[in-house]
Amino acid sequence: MNRGEEADERRGVPGNPRLLVAVAGQGAALASALPVLLFRREEIAERLGVLGAVVGEAALIGVAAVVAALVVPRLRGVLPAGILLTLAGLLAAAGLAVMARTTDIAVFTAGGFMLAAGAAPGLVIHRLLLATDARQADRFRTLSWYWAAVAAGACWPLAARMLAPLSYSTVLWAAAALAVVSAVLLARHALAHDNDLEVEPTVARMDVPWARRSYGAALAVGALVVGGADPAQSLLQGEWQRSEVQNAAVLAAGAGAAALISAFGPWYHRLHRLTGGRRADAVGTQLLVGGVLVLLGAVSFTYIGLVACWFVAGGAIALALAGLDAAVFSGLAPELRRAVAARQVRWAGAGALAAAASNAWIAGGWPDQLRLGVLGLPLVAVGWAVRRFAASARDAESVVAVSKATTVPRRVYPAASGPPLLSVEQLSVSYGSVQVLFGVDLRVQEGAVVALMGTNGAGKTTLLRAISGLEPTTGGRIVYSGLDITKTRPTWRVGMGLHQVVETGAVVGPLTVAENLALFGHGLDRARRARSITEAYELFPRLAERSSQRAATLSGGEKQMLGLAKAVVTPPRLLLIDEFSLGLAPTVIAEVLPVIRRIAERGAAVLLVEQSVNVALSVSDHAYVMEKGEIGYSGPAGELRARPDLLSAAYLEGLAHALHIDRRDT
Repeated sequence: MNRGEEADERRGVPGNPRLLVAVAGQGAALASALPVLLFRREEIAERLGVLGAVVGEAALIGVAAVVAALVVPRLRGVLPAGILLTLAGLLAAAGLAVMARTTDIAVFTAGGFMLAAGAAPGLVIHRLLLATDARQADRFRTLSWYWAAVAAGACWPLAARMLAPLSYSTVLWAAAALAVVSAVLLARHALAHDNDLEVEPTVARMDVPWARRSYGAALAVGALVVGGADPAQSLLQGEWQRSEVQNAAVLAAGAGAAALISAFGPWYHRLHRLTGGRRADAVGTQLLVGGVLVLLGAVSFTYIGLVACWFVAGGAIALALAGLDAAVFSGLAPELRRAVAARQVRWAGAGALAAAASNAWIAGGWPDQLRLGVLGLPLVAVGWAVRRFAASARDAESVVAVSKATTVPRRVYPAASGPPLLSVEQLSVSYGSVQVLFGVDLRVQEGAVVALMGTNGAGKTTLLRAISGLEPTTGGRIVYSGLDITKTRPTWRVGMGLHQVVETGAVVGPLTVAENLALFGHGLDRARRARSITEAYELFPRLAERSSQRAATLSGGEKQMLGLAKAVVTPPRLLLIDEFSLGLAPTVIAEVLPVIRRIAERGAAVLLVEQSVNVALSVSDHAYVMEKGEIGYSGPAGELRARPDLLSAAYLEGLAHALHIDRRDT
């Protein structure tokens, strides 16, 4: 870290302050409508003239927001996050304006649906955009400021109600104006995307521990915020005999305390310095403290005790949410971040629905203290679970080591720069103390068939196994589609479209041919799988004849056909084939070769390891010849086909000797 970065660290400068301001402003605008819908329903109902319907309308708006949020992950490849948030902010502003102006319940509901649709992208994208934009040291601080802005957005309408007799429509107009301003600020970041930066090693799974913890926290917080609104207001007005103005003052002070603790808490807690089990302990403690204080405030015998408990509880919950966000999104593969955020929204909606149903049909007759106190118990349970099931012995070094061994690191080439699909750069592999590959360089373009030839023991299969992730490397790197996959799990490479056919070991012997083909296409929908299997049968008529025969009883050539059929059923981006002609009759080879060419014509790249020179050169565009763990020759396959003397000399006398003779003769 240089001096400038150290200074930014001390000052607390986030990764992109302007983006933080724009996103936080939109979050505050959306949060401003929440106190209106939760605490001013009687005023809204009186103006609209439907005293019984506003509760149902508010519930519908909330459900619409959750449903719309579940659609946002599907828009990941359609619009950059910046454009989506800008358009959504304008739509939310229009909805707020409609709700503020109308006196008709149907139009009010339509405006509410516009607000829900406009809020949905923010519910999903705000936090993950900030988490992946900020540097690791600034991530917790940045997200804490975001939650401080959200709490401030919920605070000011209540504070305004205390200081001046503002109508709910005035609040909604102000929220609409703030939404427009934040949308304009976001427009400056129109091309910002939530997967532009991979600031640390990422995991391509949705069920990682931090994500699971965040789902529980979302459930508990959703239940508390929505389910606790009515009993909190009723408790203040009934048990403590507070007026509407005093009621608004208490709630505003609670939201304001949450905003202040979120804004200044990072300097005290330093959660951004914690990793692994230590961070889980800290986040779990915050959730535990929040839940216990909600319960103690509900049953407090003094009004001051109630207020103090609720103040600290709001801040503790906000800090826990910031810590969860900082831990969850930066460690996930880009394509999964929106899906996890949408799942969090779904769990929060489930908690809100469960709490509302409980208030309506189960706890409706309970005392307000009990109704509110019970809602603190889920937070206590989640906080205890986060602490209890965290790997407390795991420190930062072991987390990074595991991540590096199992995940896809950051992008090394821009996706639009047009690098080769596969680039092997100075790759070295050793078996114990014996080095097998020595600084191998190899490239494969999309749609090309590349042959890798050489004598037995030259290192061809070892190179293929290293590319597939089946053999650890000791030096160099493997770049696939612009991503460094040197330390990526083999199963994840398969998910990225990198498939390998290993002699006759690519089939499941106890299953029939038809069952193997169905297994190859298990990730496809039924119609597409059926079409792909039909195409495989057309390319390999012999497999169609033996569709009900067990794969273990097939001949070697038929097993090779079945292995290659996988590339037809589930088309890869890169297909690695190892010695497919080994032990096959010439007639079988003649059947298989056109299929390899056809796979390449469909857009896939093929790297063919082959000892038979005639077979390799008859189908390939480019050829590499390996000798003693190094690339001795690289050139178009046509040149080698035109020089059979060079190839025979290479195999019989050594490639270096053959090339030396060739240069001397010329």
